[in-house]
Amino acid sequence: MPSALSGTLSYIKNFLRDQDVAAIAPSSSFLVRRVCKWIDFDRDQVIVEYGPGNGVFSEYILDRMTAGSTLLLIESNPEFVKMLEEMTAGDPRVAVVEDRAERIVDILQAHEIDAVDYIVSGIPFSFLDDDTKHTLLARTRDVLAKRGKFLVYQNYNHLEAPLREHFSEVTKEYEPRNIPPTMFAYEARK
Repeated sequence: MPSALSGTLSYIKNFLRDQDVAAIAPSSSFLVRRVCKWIDFDRDQVIVEYGPGNGVFSEYILDRMTAGSTLLLIESNPEFVKMLEEMTAGDPRVAVVEDRAERIVDILQAHEIDAVDYIVSGIPFSFLDDDTKHTLLARTRDVLAKRGKFLVYQNYNHLEAPLREHFSEVTKEYEPRNIPPTMFAYEARK
């Protein structure tokens, strides 16, 4: 895993180059723990991460998930994909896919995954137009298992209403210990 300084530098560089990168620094350990507390790591799970960046959440999840679990990382930035592949090399539980989250149905079919227990996402939904946002939320809900959860974190509270349109139950929490400090974490249940 990259050091904190190299992780921050890679985020700054990609923030300046890639319009899909919304953060200048990796997520804080406080935010990671707040979001991941909603995952049951005691059972085998299929977990998907949209936009894992340099793998702060991915590393935390890998350290806690069972040997029989699967982690599918979907990242569109080629530099982050390379970092993720290096970080997870040799771990048979992980697949890194260079693609966009909007293609989740095709990606799952290609990996012969029928349903997902958890989807973790930090992609900037505020950057998406309304049609793309609602399509992605609907596809996310549809690929989740019966008791599946969509765990998402955003810079401000713009996603609560759309989540409530697509999911039966939504819990919202605030995590101030992050850069930038206004992070909302949501647990959306199918």
